[in-house]
Amino acid sequence: MVVFCLSCSNSNDFPIKNKLELIASYKINVLEPSGLAINSDGSILYTVSDNTNKIYKLSITGDILKTFEYAGNDLEGVSTFTTNKLLLAEERTKEIVEYDMGTGSFTKHKIDYKNTTANSGLEGVAYNMNDETIFILNEKDPGLLIRLNPNYTIKSSIELDFAADFSGIFHESATDNLWIVSDQSKTINKCNLLGKLMESYPINVTKAEGIAISNDKIYVVSDAEAKLYVFKKPV
Repeated sequence: MVVFCLSCSNSNDFPIKNKLELIASYKINVLEPSGLAINSDGSILYTVSDNTNKIYKLSITGDILKTFEYAGNDLEGVSTFTTNKLLLAEERTKEIVEYDMGTGSFTKHKIDYKNTTANSGLEGVAYNMNDETIFILNEKDPGLLIRLNPNYTIKSSIELDFAADFSGIFHESATDNLWIVSDQSKTINKCNLLGKLMESYPINVTKAEGIAISNDKIYVVSDAEAKLYVFKKPV
């Protein structure tokens, strides 16, 4: 396992941009949505609830299209994966779950790393289809970007410090960049695959805990408001 530490002594060194243009916002009938994923053509969203511990298939305007019968344990993240499968992040147990949407079957993979408290654990997951690795986030204490091999062993671990916490992650395959949202700092952060901050955008969203990118749009879910926000992706 390779361990890196990215640090900066002055937060003013980070490239803060103007606020993103808000296109729309939609109320969604999901208690405490946490995590967000989108299919390849940008027509379907997926979120999980850390209240009901279920998985929800959504339209891009936030309507529930399907609820999957999966009983999770503190679900906090979701990503599209291989055909008809999702990846789920279980915070307290530090498990990544392969979930088959067709059959309802699943396989759990324990991730072996150290953090301070159970409630500041696994907060996000993102599949990199370009090389079949998986990115996961430890929320804080410490904030970590962990890259997993296809067999779920740890490839690298990078300590992040450009936000107060790290609550959601998305891998954009077209640009090979990561997008990380921070609940406490209220920012959307564009990073390279080593977690180096490229751009940071402030957002006026309470408890933003999931992010997904499709073409020219950025989708964000608010845990506290149970809302889906749609922003224009900057060029």
